[in-house]
Amino acid sequence: MTLRIPGYRITRPLAEGGMASVYLAVQESLDRPVVLKLLKKFTDVYQSARFVNEGRIIASLNHHNIITIYDIGVFGERHYLSMEYLEGGNLEDRILEGMTPAAALDVVEVIGGCLDFVHRKNIIHRDIKPANILFHSDGTPILTDFGVAKQQSTDSRLTKDGTALGSPYYISPEQAENRQVDGRADIYSLGIILYEMLTGKKPFEGESDIQIIISHLSDPIPSLPPELERYQELLDRMIAKNPDERFSSAADMLEYISAFRQGGCRPRPKSISAGIKDTGYAYDTSLLGNTFRWILGHHQESGGMRIAVAMSVLLLIALVSLKATPVIMAKAQHLFAASDQEMTAQAPVVQSRDASPAGHPGYLVQARQALRKLRYTKPEKDNAYYYYRMALKEAPGNEEALQGIARIAEIQADLVEWAVGLHEYSKAKEYLETGLKIDPHNRRLLELAENGRLR
Repeated sequence: MTLRIPGYRITRPLAEGGMASVYLAVQESLDRPVVLKLLKKFTDVYQSARFVNEGRIIASLNHHNIITIYDIGVFGERHYLSMEYLEGGNLEDRILEGMTPAAALDVVEVIGGCLDFVHRKNIIHRDIKPANILFHSDGTPILTDFGVAKQQSTDSRLTKDGTALGSPYYISPEQAENRQVDGRADIYSLGIILYEMLTGKKPFEGESDIQIIISHLSDPIPSLPPELERYQELLDRMIAKNPDERFSSAADMLEYISAFRQGGCRPRPKSISAGIKDTGYAYDTSLLGNTFRWILGHHQESGGMRIAVAMSVLLLIALVSLKATPVIMAKAQHLFAASDQEMTAQAPVVQSRDASPAGHPGYLVQARQALRKLRYTKPEKDNAYYYYRMALKEAPGNEEALQGIARIAEIQADLVEWAVGLHEYSKAKEYLETGLKIDPHNRRLLELAENGRLR
């Protein structure tokens, strides 16, 4: 069936996302190329509200570096946006081709100007990433995709579920932890892009989205290579874990860049709390983070023991407050892995009953090692689920293996909920399918399978 929107002639598909489909089209009345963004048919009224909100936000913004919207409407049961078509590609492609430091700084300056403009209107973009920075044919950068943007004074209903919004590679720590955000979250995301433009690689990576998010929360700010070290302070002040240690506004960042270009900025010592602290988590100002720091500062036991105690209290507070989000749970798993590794290193060497006669680690030992490295289902034949299954083949009914598999299924359910919160429905379906293969009877996974958005 050919897709038809009155007044438009669809040329070809451009992109497919969890929330919307994007097409190149011709606006017939003016015979001009446009981009049509069509909301997929959802029963979730908040999806529709967010989509309409995007159109209204863009329409309210008159800035030469922000995408222009031509029309918003409804055809059948589908909302659509009609926007200007940009022929110059996106920033993802330019990063792959390689960029000079000067070109990278140009992009940061232009997009920083956009952020200053929208932040002054109390709008936070919340999804700054290379795919959302497009270019005119003359190379002018254009900021687009305000699908998860928030008008701070009027948009509280659109985030009623409290889920984190943003893309894993570019998400700020406060977004990852479902905290209230302001314009400094956008500055953080732009700083991640700066690192990627300068080096050609992302500063925080992992085998799963959860691992990437943990890196945003806990890993130190990476050091630039010597030939780029003059950009280090700019990077540090954009992607500090604590928002209070970033530029206070996009305007402040632009002022710094202007002085930097004129040679007026002198490097200052890097703030310790801009990277990793002794706690392992620089950005933690909540009850959970304060409790965690207090325990680590007031107990004299071994490091592994202190981390284990802190992890237990974190879980307890999270459960009592009913805020045990997937990110908090993933952080607790990360802490458990760290404490398990340290306590194992301190333990006396004994012959494990899980070891095979040949002296190689048994499947249960390998499963524990895979869990410590967050290798739940990947890579193939070297993950916790695989080793638990092999252990059950050797010893059907083994309690540790059965509990381990159930735990991995629960982790998959956490990932499904997290992906849905980001509107990454293709990822959510992938996690759901994996989880149901692991445990077809898991109650949470079965309930999630009934969700209309995941059918």
